[in-house]
Amino acid sequence: MTENGEFSSGKDGMCDLTIIGGGPTGIFAAFQCGMNNISCRIIESMPQLGGQLTALYPEKHIYDVAAFPEVQAAELVESLWKQAERYGPEVILDEKVCKYRKLDDGSFEVETESGKTFVSRSVLIAAGLGAFSPRKLPQLGDISILEGRSVLYSVQHMHDLAGKKVVIVGGGDSALDWAMMLLPEAEHVTVAHRSPEFRAHGNTQQQIQEASESGLIDVYLNTEVKGIEHDGPVLHGVHLRSKSGQETSVEADYMLVLIGYVSNLGPLAEWGLELSDNAFVVDSHMKTEVDGLYAAGDIASYPGKLRIIQTGLSDATMAVRHSLTYIHPGKKIRHQFSSIKMAKERKK
Repeated sequence: MTENGEFSSGKDGMCDLTIIGGGPTGIFAAFQCGMNNISCRIIESMPQLGGQLTALYPEKHIYDVAAFPEVQAAELVESLWKQAERYGPEVILDEKVCKYRKLDDGSFEVETESGKTFVSRSVLIAAGLGAFSPRKLPQLGDISILEGRSVLYSVQHMHDLAGKKVVIVGGGDSALDWAMMLLPEAEHVTVAHRSPEFRAHGNTQQQIQEASESGLIDVYLNTEVKGIEHDGPVLHGVHLRSKSGQETSVEADYMLVLIGYVSNLGPLAEWGLELSDNAFVVDSHMKTEVDGLYAAGDIASYPGKLRIIQTGLSDATMAVRHSLTYIHPGKKIRHQFSSIKMAKERKK
C-alpha cells in the first residue's frame, strides 16, 4: 500500500489478485481486496466497467439489490466503483483474457488476446457468462440496416423512445420491466410474447395486466412477429401472427427485441476447468479445482446458486476472503469489521 492508501502492483507488475471481469461482481471484489489489505487489478474486455449493466441496460431500474429500493443500472455501477476506487485498484480495459498459466512458485500469469501478460498471486474469474450476444428474430432475415436504429436489443437512452410507438418482443423480466418504464414516456407500448404466459416476476405481470385492462398498453400472447414494414433504417410497422393464425399490424417507430442472450465463455471454456450449466464448478470457498483460482458471480456454479446481482456480491466477498489463505500461506487470517477498518483509515 502506498502512503496515500492506494495499492501498487509493484515494479515487476505482480499483484495479489487478478480479477477477470469488471461487472458488479468484479468491482465489488476489488473493494473486498481493499478491505482485506491485498492489491488487485481488474481486466475487463469492454471499454468501460459495468458488464451487462453498462453495455445492455444502463437506464434500466433494478429493485433487488440490498439497500436500494430502486436504482438505475448505471447508477449502481457508479456506486460500486465509488466504493472500490478508494483503494486504487489497477484497471485494464478493452483487453480480453484468453489464457492462464500457473507458474512454478504457485503464482499465475494471464495473457490477453493482444498478447499482454499480467502476473498475480491468485486469480478470480468474475466474467459473468462470458461474451454475450442478443437473440434475434431469424424469421426477419437480414435486418442489419435497422439494428441499432429502429430495431433495438437494449436501451441505452430511454429519451430516444419518448413520444414514440414501441413494440416490445419478449415475455421475461426485461421485456415487462421496460414496458412499464416506457409506459409514461412512449406514445404507445405494445408487448408481443410467443408463449401463452409471461415469465416475469408476478408483481410485474400484475402491473402489465392492469395496464392492459385500462387500455394503456396492448398485449398479444401466443403471438410471434411475422414481418416488419420499413423504409431503409426507418421502421413503420410490425406484423404479428397468433398461434391460431390471427394477424395484426401494429404501427411502430421502434421494435425492442428482448428475448434473451446467447452466452459464450470463449477462450475460458478451454481452460480445462469443470463446467456445469456453462459455468465453472466451485466449492464453498468459491475455489475451482485449481488452487489459487477462484470464480464468482454468474460464471460460478454450486448447488442452489441464484444468478442475481446480490448473489454475485456475496460470491465476491467469499472468494476474496478465502483467497487470503493462498496469497498468504501459513498466516492466520483475522476478520476485521468494516467500521473498525474505516475508523483506522480515517486516523491516518
